[in-house]
Amino acid sequence: MTSTNQILAVVKTQATVHRGCNRAWLQGHEAMARAGFLPNARYDMEYRTDCVVLTLNAEGKRKVSATGRGATLDLVNKKMNAYNFSGGISWVIFSGQITVTGA
Repeated sequence: MTSTNQILAVVKTQATVHRGCNRAWLQGHEAMARAGFLPNARYDMEYRTDCVVLTLNAEGKRKVSATGRGATLDLVNKKMNAYNFSGGISWVIFSGQITVTGA
């Protein structure tokens, strides 16, 4: 895995497609809050060969959305098409970090 921290949760979701791009999103899950991914928390996103890694960073370029249904991570862009999400998505949640891979 990408972190030596203990895994807080593994969440499985389905991928969708938006304007021709893979879309991975996770909304209002309690493990996100335990990991520090609260509404308006900033993070960086790293595209690796086999996964996408989200790491909390107070100066990060991205922000967890604050929606009526809770904190939301919404990953959708052409770079996401490099990953095979046909079997679903696994969100491996650590303290301060989330790894997104095909299930």
